[in-house]
Amino acid sequence: MIFSGLSAKAARVLASVFMTTTFGLAGTLGWGYFFVHRLALTPIPEPGLPAKMKPASSPASPLQVHYNLNLPGRGEIFPALAGARAVDYWPVAVLNIANTASKPVLQIITAQVEGWSAELRQTAVIGPNEVRTFNLDPELLGNAYQNGEIRQAMLDVDVKDPGSGHTFAQQRPVFIHGASDLYWGRKFSNAQLVARWVTPHDDAVLQLVSRAERIIPGGRLRGYNQVPGHNLERDVRAQARAVFTALKQSHLSYVSSIYTFGNYPGETQRIRLPHETLNLSNANCIDVSVVFASAMENLGMQPVIVIVPGHAFVGVKLAPESQHVLYVDLTVLPEGTFLEAVRRAQGWFRNTPTNEVLTVDIGAARSLGVYPMPGISSPKNQVSAALRNDQ
Repeated sequence: MIFSGLSAKAARVLASVFMTTTFGLAGTLGWGYFFVHRLALTPIPEPGLPAKMKPASSPASPLQVHYNLNLPGRGEIFPALAGARAVDYWPVAVLNIANTASKPVLQIITAQVEGWSAELRQTAVIGPNEVRTFNLDPELLGNAYQNGEIRQAMLDVDVKDPGSGHTFAQQRPVFIHGASDLYWGRKFSNAQLVARWVTPHDDAVLQLVSRAERIIPGGRLRGYNQVPGHNLERDVRAQARAVFTALKQSHLSYVSSIYTFGNYPGETQRIRLPHETLNLSNANCIDVSVVFASAMENLGMQPVIVIVPGHAFVGVKLAPESQHVLYVDLTVLPEGTFLEAVRRAQGWFRNTPTNEVLTVDIGAARSLGVYPMPGISSPKNQVSAALRNDQ
């Protein structure tokens, strides 16, 4: 026995110490368990939001929010100008929202041209006593770039306030122009957009280039790739002549500009895309100029289109970024020669005041984001028929 060597008194003292220690340790463990258990079950209160961030007790009255929808372009939409950074153009619609309440309002805005555009969706907060303006420009669908004539459509605009449940909704008639209609703008401010008609990858242009390749001596169109022992400017002239000859063999005839409908006939012109020109075998001055420019750009060269009062002709730089340009007036077709085309272009420069000559550098337009119109393709069977070799 462990206490056998101790006196009875000492044993009682030692037993008392053990008992006291045991009870004290048990009490400490019990209190600690209770404290930790209570702490784990007690939720920690979250800090309160600042007063200015707390939700309003009630939404602003719908009577204090006012809407005004306008169509600045008289409802006319030009696909050729959409998304092309046109200088003189307008949004499809302009929406003004005025909040006269002392509370901000949340607005969910949607706009869509039925059947012609994707849905534009925008969320905005209108502050107390604030007026905000929104330009509504829904992105056009591919069928807008295949459209050949002006068509009426419907613009749907909806604005919802999720706080009050109030909805503003209006429908307005709009007009989708044909993809070939170019709104030149006041004083030809949108002239650089003619670069959208220069379509170097169109099947019709590819076949025109292929035909020119069979015409040029040596059977190769090198663009600006210089061959040792060859003069680059002379090579560029030879390639331009080959494309001219290919166009001449297509028997292109001249037609006047085609009338466009709408409220801006004096500032709008219908321009045929290259595949239309080559399929129909007729063109006006700007039509045939964009065909030639498309072929030059296809070869990696740098075309320009020159616009003078009542007329247009085309040119190609004789070397990359060169100031020397070969100009040709293709309205000499179908009977005129390449030399006559060059002389006629030079005559326009001699007889036109410098301040009335407008040059559109296609390469510069590309650097500004003016690219060929999307969704444009030419039926291959029609292209083959239009560009067939005469037997």
